[in-house]
Amino acid sequence: MLKVFKYTLIDLARNRFVLGYALLMLLVAQGLFALEGDPTKALLSLVQVVMALVPLIALVFTVVYMYDTLEFTQLLAVQPMRRSAILGGQLLALAAALLLAQAIGLGLPLLVHSPTVAALVLSLSGSALVLVFAALGALIALKQREKARGVGVALAIWFLFVLVYDALLMWGMFTLSDYPIEPFVVPLAGINPIDLARIMVMLQVDLAAMMGYSGAIYKNFFGSVGGTIVAALILSLWVAVPVLFAFRVFRRKDL
Repeated sequence: MLKVFKYTLIDLARNRFVLGYALLMLLVAQGLFALEGDPTKALLSLVQVVMALVPLIALVFTVVYMYDTLEFTQLLAVQPMRRSAILGGQLLALAAALLLAQAIGLGLPLLVHSPTVAALVLSLSGSALVLVFAALGALIALKQREKARGVGVALAIWFLFVLVYDALLMWGMFTLSDYPIEPFVVPLAGINPIDLARIMVMLQVDLAAMMGYSGAIYKNFFGSVGGTIVAALILSLWVAVPVLFAFRVFRRKDL
């Protein structure tokens, strides 16, 4: 696994997309802090960018990279190596490369312009989303044989999480506002890792009141230490479950 990790990471270090990702995040973060005189306002704008852009890049890049390195994976598969070691090394290298690129592109501007708890939570939430959608991307690439179809599925999942889910959730909460829906609001937030990450950052900026009725419920639950631990566990499950399924598919896959 360590050898696969090493050579995959070397390949990713030369990948222009990874370098471009770091540069893009750096330009966006620096640009927002330069345009906004108030670091808090810049941070809020950056939250929206991160919650939409990071999942898209992590998801699509992982899918494309898994297809582009299929021949190398097939070569490794005929060697006396366990398939779990092959996939484990590749996934670790992908995660390390994307996290390092994000740490440079997002972490450095936050450290310079907004060294606050909210900025730290944003950085950690963004890193969690990288892991979540890289895991989903690997599973998609292993399940779909055609590259175009895999990318299409990835884009559909991103669209569902970023736009469709929020619209349906807001419609449901508005429609059922006369009923006691408090027990269902928090579990519904956990279904979408992007919403969960956004809530954790917004609570650190103390914007629960601006989030309306749902904001008060989120603050009561996720604002506590126990709620933070639950959120971390949910995001961990979002990483672990797709990875476990990816290993299962890869072991049975006919390469």
